[in-house]
Amino acid sequence: MNHISKIVLSGGPSGGKSRAIKMLIPKLNEYGYKVYPVFESAEEVLSEGFDRDKPVYEFQKAIALNQLKREKEIENSIPENENAVIICDRGLMDARVYLDDEDFERIKTELGMSEIDLRDRYDAVFHMDSTSNSSKSAYINGGIRIESESEAQSINEKSLRAWCGNPHYRFIPVCESYHKKFDILLKEVKSFLGIPKPLEIERKFLIEYPDTDYMLTLPCSKSFIEQSYLTGKNGRFRLRKRGENGSWIYIKTVKRKISETVREEKETRLTKEEYENLMNENILTGTIRKERYCLMYKGTYYEIDIFPFWNKQAYLEVELLSENEKIRIPEFIKVIREVTYDPRYKNSSLCNSIPKEEI
Repeated sequence: MNHISKIVLSGGPSGGKSRAIKMLIPKLNEYGYKVYPVFESAEEVLSEGFDRDKPVYEFQKAIALNQLKREKEIENSIPENENAVIICDRGLMDARVYLDDEDFERIKTELGMSEIDLRDRYDAVFHMDSTSNSSKSAYINGGIRIESESEAQSINEKSLRAWCGNPHYRFIPVCESYHKKFDILLKEVKSFLGIPKPLEIERKFLIEYPDTDYMLTLPCSKSFIEQSYLTGKNGRFRLRKRGENGSWIYIKTVKRKISETVREEKETRLTKEEYENLMNENILTGTIRKERYCLMYKGTYYEIDIFPFWNKQAYLEVELLSENEKIRIPEFIKVIREVTYDPRYKNSSLCNSIPKEEI
């Protein structure tokens, strides 16, 4: 069976996405990955003679159809058992940036896809912050990039909002030099792919019940999670069903504890049928349900879980690149205390025993 990771480089104009893909290819080749690039679909559509004076909806539809075609062609061409990575210069969810609510609903209907399908078909998304959004580097347009600096800033912000909710979303800031920015991206991509090891490094905090209405005015997305813990012939594992409005993604996770903050983690995307078979064929030891708010704030991606059994408190998690990385909690989040090292607040423990609220 193929092991294919599909990632997106997104963000506003002049973020360095195309350049980054070309630089990632030889770097990832060194680690044994075959990289399949999907360069910007808008450029391909225009090069094939699309009239840019047509309505924005028609242009975005042509881009989406071309993107789907290119992704499927590549997926079907990858040899069996190849360690492959598909890297896309923008993805299907970027249509949200350029369309109003009515046209976005229309394109979802015509594609026969939900918002979850558009966003979470990709395993990871890296937002390459636009130079229009920073004083560290000059904004440059040209070629198919005709946006003014203020228009580029708006696109950058809308892109940041559109992809919130993807299970692995990271922010790559503008730096003093592009090479420093690329080094940050490479470190994040390697971490996602599990180079040299697939580690999960996270900190967990018990927080006061947050202002969810306010959070949803920020780059933030809400989804529903049903998380089950099972035991089979090869040991314990977790199954997660994540989405909303009847549209779901399914993930199997196997973890091995290294320290209180570090775990070796292997995730596998499942079909609905595979998920249901695993649920039926193994011993269920517990299930927990929750609402998850994925919040991108000042360059950090936070996951805030709301549980049905607590009315005054919630749970915040943040994944890190290293155990020593400094954490900045958003100022509107009130921390009760850190619970990284308290086994009672593991999700697997909460399935069976719920600590009393602390406020």
